Amino acid sequence: MKKHQWLESERDIVRRDYDGTNQSALMIASKLGVTLCAVKGQVQVLGISQQKSPPWSESEIEKLSELIHAYSITTIAKMLHRSINSVKIKATRLKLGLRVRDRWFTKKDVCEILGVGHKKVQGYIDRGELKASWHTERKPQKNGMAMWHIKTGDLREFIERNASDFQGRNVDLATVVWLLNGGIE
Repeated sequence: MKKHQWLESERDIVRRDYDGTNQSALMIASKLGVTLCAVKGQVQVLGISQQKSPPWSESEIEKLSELIHAYSITTIAKMLHRSINSVKIKATRLKLGLRVRDRWFTKKDVCEILGVGHKKVQGYIDRGELKASWHTERKPQKNGMAMWHIKTGDLREFIERNASDFQGRNVDLATVVWLLNGGIE
């Protein structure tokens, strides 16, 4: 597919009609005969992307602090009616841990912490080197959503036994140090 060459008159339509919603972007795409992605690309180039999210209230911050250790960022975003990015940024600015879910981690979390791929972590689990259980406490059916539940203490023990296996530049050192210094039990 040939890349669309934008005319200044088309950019003027984007400037005039884009209001930060997908619906307005779709309308512009239809009017100009381009894809939604093309319109969103121009929105970014023109610097007119959606405005910042509304300020966080004290009650939202309090709720975020309570929920961050029990739910995923995506779930919290839905609960607070905020974007995923907004929740991530606020949690980071408040120095709230994004990965800790009340004393456990997912396989994806462990991959990010250790700086290795999911197949390597799955190998550790399959060989019994890293203790993990199904999040639902039973193996999901074929095509089911499988989430590993890895306890903080089990991850700490694994890191202590296998510390020499990890490359320093890929490891999330802050989390590893936190784990080795006690973390949450």
